[in-house]
Amino acid sequence: MDIPLNGEGDDRVGSARNNSTGGTISKIQLSDSDSSSLMSLVSTLIPVLIYTAVCLLIFWALRRRSLRVYSPRTILGNFFSHEQSTPLPVGWLDWVKPFWAIPDTEILNRSSLDAFLFLRYLKVLVLICLVGCCITWPTLMVIHANGTGGLSQLDRITIGNVEDPHIFFIHALIAWIFFGFILFTIYRECIYYINLRHAYLLSPYYSKRLSSRTVVFSCVPPKYQDAARLRKLFGDTVKNVWIPRDTSDLERLVKERDETALRLEKAEIRLIKMANRRRNKQLKALAKAVPETAQSPRSSAGGSERSDDPEKGHPLQESIALPDVNGSVAAQWIGASERPYHRPLANFFRRVDTIKWTRNRIKALTHQINKLRRGFLKGEGRRLPTAFVEFSSQADAERAYQTLAHNRPLHMSPRYIGIRPDEIVWSSVRMRWLERIVRSFMMHALITAAIVFWSLPSALVGIVSNIKFLAKLLPFLAWITELPDAVTGIISGLLPALALSLLMAIVPWLLRGCARLAGVPSLSMIELFVQHAYFAFQVVQVFLITTLTSAASAALTRVLKDPLSAKDLLADNLPKSSNFYISYILIQCLAVGAASLLRAFDIFRHHVMAKAFDNPRGLFRIWYRERPMHWGAIFPVFTNMGVIAISYCCIAPVVLGFATVGLYLIYLVYKYNLLYVNDSSIDTRGLVYPRALMHLLVGVYLATVCLIGLFALRSAFLPMVFMIGFLIFTALVHVSLREAVSPLLYNIPRALALEMEELDGGPTADYPQDDFLTDADITASYPDFFDPVDEDEGPAHQVNGSRGVEGASGLMASVNDWSTNALAKKLQTTAENWGLAGPISYVSYWMHPDPSVEPGFILRWLHPGTFDDFSTLRRMIPGNLPDPTETYPPDYARRAYWPPEMASPAPIIWIPRDPAGVSVQEVEHCRKVVGCSDEGAELNDKCRIEVEVDKAPFWVARTLY
Repeated sequence: MDIPLNGEGDDRVGSARNNSTGGTISKIQLSDSDSSSLMSLVSTLIPVLIYTAVCLLIFWALRRRSLRVYSPRTILGNFFSHEQSTPLPVGWLDWVKPFWAIPDTEILNRSSLDAFLFLRYLKVLVLICLVGCCITWPTLMVIHANGTGGLSQLDRITIGNVEDPHIFFIHALIAWIFFGFILFTIYRECIYYINLRHAYLLSPYYSKRLSSRTVVFSCVPPKYQDAARLRKLFGDTVKNVWIPRDTSDLERLVKERDETALRLEKAEIRLIKMANRRRNKQLKALAKAVPETAQSPRSSAGGSERSDDPEKGHPLQESIALPDVNGSVAAQWIGASERPYHRPLANFFRRVDTIKWTRNRIKALTHQINKLRRGFLKGEGRRLPTAFVEFSSQADAERAYQTLAHNRPLHMSPRYIGIRPDEIVWSSVRMRWLERIVRSFMMHALITAAIVFWSLPSALVGIVSNIKFLAKLLPFLAWITELPDAVTGIISGLLPALALSLLMAIVPWLLRGCARLAGVPSLSMIELFVQHAYFAFQVVQVFLITTLTSAASAALTRVLKDPLSAKDLLADNLPKSSNFYISYILIQCLAVGAASLLRAFDIFRHHVMAKAFDNPRGLFRIWYRERPMHWGAIFPVFTNMGVIAISYCCIAPVVLGFATVGLYLIYLVYKYNLLYVNDSSIDTRGLVYPRALMHLLVGVYLATVCLIGLFALRSAFLPMVFMIGFLIFTALVHVSLREAVSPLLYNIPRALALEMEELDGGPTADYPQDDFLTDADITASYPDFFDPVDEDEGPAHQVNGSRGVEGASGLMASVNDWSTNALAKKLQTTAENWGLAGPISYVSYWMHPDPSVEPGFILRWLHPGTFDDFSTLRRMIPGNLPDPTETYPPDYARRAYWPPEMASPAPIIWIPRDPAGVSVQEVEHCRKVVGCSDEGAELNDKCRIEVEVDKAPFWVARTLY
C-alpha cells in the first residue's frame, strides 16, 4: 500500500489555506493567516464614531436653547424644589467642569435610590473591567501575542493562539485571582447596599410615607376580609384598613365618562375654531366693503379685557356679556348642520350633535357612577382578596410585615410593603390565590418558550455575521465576495450587532405584559420581574446563541468532512468570537449612549409635534410628561455586557479594554440624564441593585465553564481541575451570600432602632423606648421560682463520687488562657527581634483598621462593614427634606388605597378663549354637567391655540405616597 508522503492527491491538503473562513463572528476564519478581524472592527468603529460625533455636536448646540429637552428637571413645576437640579452654565464649555464636579450623592437626594445605585453599578462594572485589564493585559495578552498558533490581527491576542497546554496554568492562576476579586466586590457591594437602603428607608423622608407604613396582604381568606377582624389581629397600631371591592362595572362607566368628556372637549374646540374662522372671513369682507368702522369687531361681539378675579364665576362674566342672540353664539357664523357630529353605534349610526349628545351622556353616566359609589361605600359588592393595612409607624408596619399572619399556606401571602397607591396594578389585585398561581405558572412557561424560540432570529444574526462563509456555501450570495473589504466588514460587523440590539429592544415591552398577566401587583415589582426575565433573554440570545451558532456555522463543513476534528475546530474558533462582542459593545456604549444624550424623539416632540398639535390638553401633556426610567429593561443590558467582559477576560482580554471605556462613557451619559432629564417615578427602593449583582455571578460561572471547556479541548487537564475546583468554590460562595443577604433585602432589622437611638441621642419616633427593657426591668420581671430560697444548712457535699475532678474544667480554662497569652507574647517578642514588627503592623493596619481613621479608597473598599456602615451612610441623607405627609389631601384615608375609579373626578374640559365669545357660552353650558374652563388657553388671530400650561385647570400637585 503506497502512502503519498508528499500529500499529492489528498483533498484535505491546503484545506486550511487559500482564503478559507475562520472562527470570528464578524468573519470566522479557519485559516491562520487570512483574518479580517481588524477590518471588521474598523468598519464598525468608523460609522459608530461618526454617528456619535454628530449626536454630540447636536447636543452641544441645542443644550443651551432647548431647556425642555435637555434640562427639564430645572424648569418643570411638577418636580418638588428638592428634586430640581441646579442649572448648569449656558456657555459652550463652561458647563463641563461644574458637571464633572457634581457628586453622585446629588442624584440620591434629587432623584431616587434606584438612580443612584444604577450609577454606582456602572462604576462597579468599570472597576471590574479596569482591574481585569491591569491583571490580564501584562500577562495573558503578552502570552497570547507570543503564541505559536500563527493567528493574526485581533485573533493573535486570543487564547486560540496558544498551543502549549502547560501555559494554561497561568490562565488558571489569573482566573483565580480575577474571579476572586469579582466575588469579593459583589460581597462588599451587597454590604454597602444593605446599609444604604436601611439608612435611606429609615430617614423621615421615607419612613413617614404612607407606603412605608402600609402592608399589602394578598390572598386574604373571606373570614379576614373584615376591617374589624384585621384590627383585632394586628392590634391597636392599625390606623386605616382598605378592603377594596370588585369595581369592574364602575371602572367601565368611569372609562366611558372620561372618553365622552374628551370627545366633548374636542368637539367644543372644533366648534370654536369653525365659528372664529367664519367670523374672520366676514370681518375681512366687511373691512373691504367699509373702509372705516366705528366699532371694533370684538366689541360688537361683546369682547373686552379679561378679569381674573377668583370671586367671579367666569373670568369674563363681568366684562363679556353673552351676545343678545337666540340660541348658540356660534350659530351666527355656522349652521346647525355644520356643527360637530358623530354616529354612535347605540343610536344605530344615526347622526347626532356631538356636543349635545356628550353632555347628556355625561350627565347620565355621572348619575350611574355616583349611585355605584354610594353602594360600594355602604359595603355592597364582592370583596377583593386583598387588604391594605396602614399602621401608625414604620416600625409597626415592619413588625406586621415580618410576622406570619395566617396558619394556612398561601393565605394572606405574599405580602408587600412600600407599594404606593398610584403604582398598583388593580387587575392583579382582583386575582384569587389559585388564579394567581395558574397565571404565574403559565407566564413563566411562556417566557421560557419565548427564550427558546427567540433563538431562531438570534441564530440568524450569528449566521449572517459569517457573510463570506455563507456566500461560498450559497451560490446566490456569491456576489457578496466581490464587494470591497470595507463593505463586507460593515455587513459582518456593524449590521449584525445593530440588528441584535434592535431585536432585543422589543423584549421588555412583551415581558411587562406577561408580568401583568401573571398577577404582579405593582409597577415597581413589574420592573423586578422584567429584570429577571430580560437578563435570561440577554444571556441566552446575545451571548450563548450568537456565539455558538456563528462558530458552529463556520466549522460545519469541516466537521462533516472530518468529525474527529470538531474538538480542535471549536478550540480554535470559540476564542475568535470576541470580535463580534467588541462591535456589540461599541454600538451599545457609543451609539446608544450618544442617542440617549441626543434625545431625538424629544426634540421632534417639543419642536415639531408641539407646534403642529392644536389642543390645550395635548400641549399640556407634551410639556409636563416625562418618560420614566424602566429599570427592568436598563440593568440587564449592562449586566450582560459585564457578563460578556468577564467571560472573555482570559480568552480575549482586549474585550475588557473596550468594555472599560464604553461603560465609563455610559456612566457619564446617564449621570447627566438622571440629574437633568429623566424621571425616576418608578421606585423599587433599590431592589434592582442586589439582583444585578447576583446576575454578575453568571459571568463568573460562564467564564469558568468556558475555560474548563477550552482546557479540555486543549488537553490541559490539570488547569481544568483547578478551574473545576474554583467552580465549586463559586457555587459555595453564591449560596452562602444569598442565605446571608436575602433576609436583609426586604426587611428592616429591629437592631437599627437602638443604633438610631444612640446616634440621635434619644428614642426615635417610630421605634419608642418602651419596646426595649432595661436590665432592671428584666430582673424585676423574673418569676418567683428564679429567686433564691432559704434552706436549712446541712452537711455539704453529700455526693462524693466526683470530688476528685471538682474544679478541673476551671483549671483547664485558666491553663488555656495562660498558654495563649504566653504564646502571643512570645511571637510578638520574636517578631520584634527579627525586625518583623513593621510589616506586621502594616498588615494589621490593612486587616484590622481603626474605625476612627479617615480611610482611603482601597481601605474603604476592603472594609465596607467598618467604613460604609449604617451610621456612616446615614449622613448621606440630608435632614432638610420635606415632610411627605404635608402633601396628602385631607380625605386621603377615604381614597388612598381604593381603586382609582372610586374617587376620580370627571376630566375638566379645557377649551380656548376666543375673540368671538363662543367659549363664554360653551363654558356656561358645559359646567352644568362637567367642569369646564377657558383660562390659560386663547385663540389667536390665525385661529391657532396659544397655551399657558401653568394655568391648566386639571393641574394636580404630586403626592408623596
